[in-house]
Amino acid sequence: MRAEAPTSSVAPTRHETGSESRFHRRTAFKVFAAIVVVTFLLRIFYAGHLYQDDGLWFTAAEELLRGKMLYRDVYFDKPPALALLYAALFKLFGAHILTIRLFTIVYSLAVSATLYVFGKRFYGERIGLLAAAMFAVFSTIFTTGHVQGLNTDLLMTLPYTAGAYWLLRSRDDLFGRSITRRQSLGFAMAGGAAVAIATQFNPKGAFGLAFFALLLLLERRRDALRVGLLSLVGFVAGTLPFVIYLTAGHALGFYWRDVWDWGARYARYYPLSQVIVTALGQTAYYFLLNNTLLVALAFVAVTTYKRARRAATADAAFRADAALLLWLAVSFVGMSVGGRFFGHYFLQVLPALCLIGGRGLAGILDALAERRHPWRRVWLALLVLGFAVTFVRFHTRTVRLAADWLRGAPSAEERDWFHGRLKAEERQVAATVKNLPPEAAQQLGLEALRRGGPRERPPAGPSDYLFVWGYRPEIYFWSGLLPASKYLSTQPLTGVPADVHFFNDEYHVVLDEGDTAAARQELAQELTTVYPEYIVDELGFFNDDLAMARYSEFAEVLSRYKYVGAVERFLIYRRRDLIRIQKQGRREEDAEAAPR
Repeated sequence: MRAEAPTSSVAPTRHETGSESRFHRRTAFKVFAAIVVVTFLLRIFYAGHLYQDDGLWFTAAEELLRGKMLYRDVYFDKPPALALLYAALFKLFGAHILTIRLFTIVYSLAVSATLYVFGKRFYGERIGLLAAAMFAVFSTIFTTGHVQGLNTDLLMTLPYTAGAYWLLRSRDDLFGRSITRRQSLGFAMAGGAAVAIATQFNPKGAFGLAFFALLLLLERRRDALRVGLLSLVGFVAGTLPFVIYLTAGHALGFYWRDVWDWGARYARYYPLSQVIVTALGQTAYYFLLNNTLLVALAFVAVTTYKRARRAATADAAFRADAALLLWLAVSFVGMSVGGRFFGHYFLQVLPALCLIGGRGLAGILDALAERRHPWRRVWLALLVLGFAVTFVRFHTRTVRLAADWLRGAPSAEERDWFHGRLKAEERQVAATVKNLPPEAAQQLGLEALRRGGPRERPPAGPSDYLFVWGYRPEIYFWSGLLPASKYLSTQPLTGVPADVHFFNDEYHVVLDEGDTAAARQELAQELTTVYPEYIVDELGFFNDDLAMARYSEFAEVLSRYKYVGAVERFLIYRRRDLIRIQKQGRREEDAEAAPR
């Protein structure tokens, strides 16, 4: 992508009359009105569930509002921006699921708007609108639950996209536009700062800088070093507020250990051969299910390759295509770093795919229109059919959930759905630890189980606290009880990642035994200061080797508890003295009720 002087192949911008400008504004307004409606309808009916990692985000944020310090007082293995954002939303609007789901809709629309600006700047309004519309739809498609929550990957998309846009704007002269040195350096700093914010949502956001470094390297221009350094300055500036927050809270060391050290160990969990096999399988599955994105990507990639072979590299559109393909490639490497290819990981590549998708679809339609291709209608029908298959495949459940909402009761399909089962069993446990009858889990409203708990008043005793061994912090949210420990996950206690610890023969420890033993000892001390009424062991039900009772550090603590049975897939322990008090109270009630 070596720089050359712009040539006449760059089409000049046509001056628009006032009426034409108003026409384009009306068109854009109508399209965005449709995007708002589509985004709302495709997401709002999922507001009754918690999804992957939601429990950790919710509980960590509520603990921050109690005055706890992230990492030091609350175990959290992700960068701080997500927890801080959740805490801010809960502070402003209340700790409700609907708060997060509505904000997710607004956030998705903000990403669509950014893609519109991005596409319009480099290609034109039509492609910008196509990219915006594609994100509205494809950000809800793939693994249901993974793409419906407000997770680190979705939150990364906005600053990640804005960062790429501003970094490319700093090289506007490559794309046939004039730009001053001051403007170039300003955009580079803004882009670096946006990438820093993306990184504080998800460490993989740092690959935005890797993309820019490769772009500058391919340019081989004299000012590349200066612009690159300014982007680094922006990155440092964007990171600094988070560093100040962590330093002021004496949590910087915990942050390094729980986010970056643990993240590096987590990323090395699987051997390279297994990562490659998973990458090929999941990527093929993603693109087969999102075939519209695949067709558009193939069109742009082939077109760009052919033009490169013809040495037609001075064209601004070619350079934009090449830059976006480079951004996509680097983003794919970034999402692959963890060695996992969960559904929400693909959100990192989606902004680039939507821009390329808009460019590709527009190119395909133009090519078919210009050539009067005899198979034109067939190709158009295949494109529409492919998209329809994708949409129906993933949003049939959306229609069912909408029907359930209108009916006012969940259907059998919703109850049997994976997330429906998780919700039912988590609420059942929440009712148990609040000493409510089992039917309360079904009879009470979405968040009614929380009412009257210590989130709404000062804690009064051990019944206001709970400890969950495993990785189901959702129970803290459903019950409204306070965590009795900083450890919301067993990862630092067992040294086993939460995505593999359920399988007896398929896991290995990634932390030193001395470190996990020290963490378990700290947990035991925390529990002895509160002795919550209930301890819930979720992990022991699946993997007896990692059950809480297997560790000697908890022998004294658990001696004060009695195993009272399983609720769904959870092992329940209750304090012996509180059981005796309850039995004594029942005997006294029976004695008073007996005839004299």
